[in-house]
Amino acid sequence: MEDWFVWLVRLMFIGIFPLGIGMLFRAWAIGVRQDYRHVADWRGRGIEDGARWARPVMGINLAGGVGLLLVGMLVLLIGLPFAMWSGLTALIIWNYFFALQIVVRRAKHFRTMV
Repeated sequence: MEDWFVWLVRLMFIGIFPLGIGMLFRAWAIGVRQDYRHVADWRGRGIEDGARWARPVMGINLAGGVGLLLVGMLVLLIGLPFAMWSGLTALIIWNYFFALQIVVRRAKHFRTMV
């Protein structure tokens, strides 16, 4: 009965790394390559006037990616318990989601004011 849970936990842990690397890639693409296609909400829908909102979205992606990779490395290096790393991972992902939502709402609000 517990075997499926162990495999599920392992899959969840492995999933931290692609998520973190993907966030860092988006931050790099926005900051270094000036690729504003990555200035988008969590679903990948682009934000109008991407150049204006590039810095906040880049910062959100950078913070989320570093946070997730840090949690993954702490699990490997010091053996963070399941409750701790799963909670931290959920906190980072939810903060990422809500921060991007705030940027999207502000972009829509700014567009209607102009």
